[in-house]
Amino acid sequence: MGFDRVVLDTAIESVKKLRDNLVNHHNLDNPHLTAQRTLDFLENIRKNDSMRTHYQTIFNQALVLIVSYFASSVHDLLRRGIHLALDAQPESPVLREEFRLTLRDLKDVDFAVREVAPDFLIQSKDISFQDMQSIARAFKNYLEIEIIRDHVVNDIILGQACRHVIVHAGGIIGDQAVRQVASASPRRVKPLLIAGDTIQFMPEDVELIAESMTSYLKSVSTKVSEKFGVKV
Repeated sequence: MGFDRVVLDTAIESVKKLRDNLVNHHNLDNPHLTAQRTLDFLENIRKNDSMRTHYQTIFNQALVLIVSYFASSVHDLLRRGIHLALDAQPESPVLREEFRLTLRDLKDVDFAVREVAPDFLIQSKDISFQDMQSIARAFKNYLEIEIIRDHVVNDIILGQACRHVIVHAGGIIGDQAVRQVASASPRRVKPLLIAGDTIQFMPEDVELIAESMTSYLKSVSTKVSEKFGVKV
């Protein structure tokens, strides 16, 4: 998200060195010959963030990427929790769960079925890791871990809804997205979505959602660690 600033800072530093060499080693004092005018121009662009508008697509794609990364991280955390439940708790509710396996499934497994049982369970239950209700339900049903709905969860719900808008609707907010975030309040990011508007994230929006995702993962991993006495 800071690509434009990195490019400008690199260019500014390079032109500064050129300016200093021309002034100090070649005794030039004409701004037209010392690159001072060019330096002033670049620093003005950097100060006013004039190139930001050309990178707005990157900001939206950053949101898409962190939502996918979050889904993958929660999947790994649930998988780890189920694995711990199989080993540590003979009366764990997850042991009552059933799923179907075909011979092809077993044929494709190169190691003990016990090791991949969490994967088969997650796949068979069709858990959506881009749906906070589905995630909370899975942790409650299989690991007996309650996840509280708060502003952190609401921020993530907003991010998930907007990710869908960006990927599947060209960034145009629809009624479905408005309904999805209607109950996600209070939240820190985009408190109002209006159908028909174009969604546009700025770096500070993405950073807030990333902060909420990190907080959520830390909280849930702590709950899993405390429940099974193993650091996750």
